[in-house]
This record gives sequence, structure tokens and C-alpha cells, in this order.
Amino acid sequence: MKSDIKAVRVTATGSVFSGRTRLRGIILENDHATDTQSITLQDGSSVTQFLTSCPAGDVFSFNMPEDGILFAGGMTVSAIGANVEATLLIDK
Repeated sequence: MKSDIKAVRVTATGSVFSGRTRLRGIILENDHATDTQSITLQDGSSVTQFLTSCPAGDVFSFNMPEDGILFAGGMTVSAIGANVEATLLIDK
């Protein structure tokens, strides 16, 4: 499925997108000196749809296969580690 993609930068918990969207890719940067950090993405029903982690001082990048992960009721970051920044590639 072809669609327009929007890059959203997140550094804290909260709403990413309030409507129906799909996660197409993620770039997770962990600037923490010693600890593995993670990010948790939930849909509008508070169901965890995606959870990943990244080693200290590393960058994790992943493109979702096929049509990505559907977030029918919106997308929220419910948890994000200290010193972590993420760029979420979503349908706009």
C-alpha cells in the first residue's frame, strides 16, 4: 500500500498522532552511557502494539514489513527511556 509518510520526533511520553495511522519505521537513539533503554507504543485503547530496546550509545533502525503496524485509535508513547530520542515514521 502506498501512502504519504510523516516523520515524528519524540523524546517523552504522550500522544504521537490522534487518528488512525500505521507505524512504517522507527529510528531509536540511546544516548545513555551505560544502560539499555526502550520505547513502548500503544494504540488508542492502551494496548501495546510495539516495544523495542536499544543498547547504550547505539542507534536502532527498523522498517516495518508489508503494511506496517496499525494503530486504529491513534498512537501514544506510553514509556520511553532516559536519554532516548525516537523518530517514528507513520502514515500522515
